[in-house]
Amino acid sequence: MRFRNVLWVVAILLLAPAGATYAGDRPLETVFVDDLNGGFWYSAGNSTYAGSLPPGEPWQVAFTPDLPPGAEVRYQRLYVYWTWSRLGQEPVYPDLEVHWGAGTTLPLSRAARYFDHKGFAGTNDFYTGMDSYLVPSFRAGEPLTVTVLNAAPDNRTVSLYGAALLVVWEDPGSPSKTIWVKEGADLLYSSYGISPEMATSTLVFDGTVAPLKEITSAKIFLVAPSGGYSREKIPGRNTLMVNCIPDDQLPSSFSTIFSLMFPGYKGKEWTDVFEGDELHQIGTEEKEVTRYLRAEGNRIEVRDQGDYLLLTNAVLDVTRSLGAGP
Repeated sequence: MRFRNVLWVVAILLLAPAGATYAGDRPLETVFVDDLNGGFWYSAGNSTYAGSLPPGEPWQVAFTPDLPPGAEVRYQRLYVYWTWSRLGQEPVYPDLEVHWGAGTTLPLSRAARYFDHKGFAGTNDFYTGMDSYLVPSFRAGEPLTVTVLNAAPDNRTVSLYGAALLVVWEDPGSPSKTIWVKEGADLLYSSYGISPEMATSTLVFDGTVAPLKEITSAKIFLVAPSGGYSREKIPGRNTLMVNCIPDDQLPSSFSTIFSLMFPGYKGKEWTDVFEGDELHQIGTEEKEVTRYLRAEGNRIEVRDQGDYLLLTNAVLDVTRSLGAGP
């Protein structure tokens, strides 16, 4: 059995282009980080999974933004999560048109495309990814609609996990924070010779957060289409690790002493953090990580253990005590 797994790994390394496998080889990119008085808002609206969207077929999602009145937008994006982009049995990139509104009067410009695939010869090796779009300003509480169109000139099809809006906003009366935003597409699946250790995506949040004594709250928010949705309910099918230190990196006597003196110094691990179903396949998770935060160089890992997920978004939101300005 071990020999067969080794053969799979060798095949993957020989046949896959660099940085395109089920392993955690496409880490998310930091697209925004700043100190501010404000917060962030993320919503997938009424997104539902759309399988095999044919050319010319529109798909819509509605949102109701929940922002403080008068908040100033610092960073905002519309995300479209897609998978199984193919022409017959050939992998192709999707040709999507995205419009602000229920019609086609205001097309949106794409800011970035992130994608991944399993990366070795075989059936169903189709691209999956996330497109990030620039969006116009909008009013808090005012419903809005986004239309996604498969604009392919041929017969290629694509499936949509859904779409979502992210806004980082600033408001003078809000708490003082440091906010990091990461984007990308890292496909994780511990199968075909890929071990759970290999199917791990690492998020490093560079920079100093603040003196730890000033931190009142720290939360990590994650998005993983397909995360938590699988035909087989495998216990522990995905794992989130925050600043984890392996047991073998300190002598056992030190480990015991440190555990007593500094609870949480070894970090924290959670399993089954994403949940999804056949209709709603954008897995999200938010965890309070204040106890496990470090003053700098915070490290968060997402691991697949039989789930199959696409890690696309991460937001680290650190709140300082009153009077500790940015």
